[in-house]
Parts: sequence; structure tokens; C-alpha cells
Amino acid sequence: MSMLQVENIQKSFGKTEVLKNISFSLEKGEVLAIIGSSGSGKTTLLRCLNFLETPQQGKIIVNGNTLFDAETFDKVSDRELRRRRLHFGLVFQNFNLFPQYKVMENITLAPTLMAKEQIRENGEYMGAKNMRQAQQAIRDEAEQLLRKVGLYEKRESYPCDLSGGQQQRVAIARALALNPDILCFDEPTSALDPELTGEVLNVIKGLKCSDSTMIVVTHEIGFAHDVADRIIFMDGGLIEEEGTPQQVIDDPQSARTREFLARFNQFGD
Repeated sequence: MSMLQVENIQKSFGKTEVLKNISFSLEKGEVLAIIGSSGSGKTTLLRCLNFLETPQQGKIIVNGNTLFDAETFDKVSDRELRRRRLHFGLVFQNFNLFPQYKVMENITLAPTLMAKEQIRENGEYMGAKNMRQAQQAIRDEAEQLLRKVGLYEKRESYPCDLSGGQQQRVAIARALALNPDILCFDEPTSALDPELTGEVLNVIKGLKCSDSTMIVVTHEIGFAHDVADRIIFMDGGLIEEEGTPQQVIDDPQSARTREFLARFNQFGD
């Protein structure tokens, strides 16, 4: 069984149909890259997966559990919605760090709030018997994540004191702190200068080596070719072509895919 199954997702804003019956699956440990022109529906798809947008139809299934069914989703409570969101982690284009909090606080805030909620419900979190133990466990995990992204020495810095690449690496650590089943990236290097892009892409490559399951919306075609197990090319709210990097990038069958890649090769980034 696939870790993720997306079935017939349709999303419209008013009369504008942005996603048109999108379906695909993802296996545990796979990296899926989604490419396409601006306005093709890539970001909207990620937002639907993370419950930041609500599709008008379709299903989202993770590990055999239906997290979203358009026919019944209006009956889901706010608490249950928060729990379902934990299956996905989202790294935004523009970092979205809290400027008033230090790096460590940015990473530990959401797990701490979740710990408090779980302790209220059943008195335990991650095996801890009280909030103080839970907070220490959360901080220990945050320190490990900061080492993983190469920013442990910046743990007491504020976001304004970091470069764009460093802020995005903190954002990746923050998303990982909730241990999501699937980590989603929405063009994680689009807000970075070219010289800072490499450090973020290297972190994502490292996550692939640790067997993380990821969906990466990206305009970095070379990166997608080298790191992704499968690629989806979206155009006009549809999946125009899907396959391995060798199939989609090296030998595209769709005329629209060939046109997009030819324009990319002509103008680059």
C-alpha cells in the first residue's frame, strides 16, 4: 500500500478551476518533484495536502487512513483537523519564521503546544510524565535537528540575524520537529540568491539519504533530475506528464512538457 494516495482532487476559486481531478500516489521514502509554470496549480496542490485549502472533491489517504474526503470533511472538528495536519510538514517559499522568537523557540513552539494538549488529554507525551520532561525531550530533539541542518551554533539567534539560506534551513528543522509522515517543500529556494540556494538543496539531499518521504515543488530542474525518484509536470491544473526523471526530463512524451523544458533550457533560472 502506498504511503500517500491522492484521488481526484479538484479545487476552484470562484469560477476558476485551479486543480482538475489530480490523482497520484507516493511510496515511503520516495521523493516526488512537481515542476511546471507559474499558475499551473503546484502550490495550491501542496496547500490542499496540508489542509490550508479545502478541495471541492477528492480524497487524501495516508497509510490507509482517509484524512480528507470532500463529502464528509465539513463534519471534521478543529481538534481532529489539527491532528490530521501533523501527517504533513510544509516548508514555505518565504520561511515564515516568527521574527520575535529565537531559532530554538521557532522550532520548539509547535511541539510544545502539542505536548500541552496531549498532557491535558491523557497526561503523557512521548513517554514523559510531566511537562518539564516533555519540554526537555522537545529541546533535545530540536538540538539534534539543528545539528542535522548545520545550524546548532545559531540556536540562540533571531531570524533577522540569519541569511536567507539559514532561515530556510531553520524552517526545514521546524517542519521536521513534528515528525511528519510526508515533508512538503513549496519552491524552497525561490526567495534565495543563487549563492545561497546550494546550502538548502544540500539539506534536502541529505534528507533523501535519511529515507524521508518528500514532495518538492521546485523550479530547479537539475536538482529535480538528480534527487527525485519521480516527477510530475503540471500544466493548467492537470498532471500533464508523470514518470522517472529520465522519462519526464530526458525523454518527455508530451509536447507541452517539451515546450516547458525547452524554454527552461533556453533561459535557465
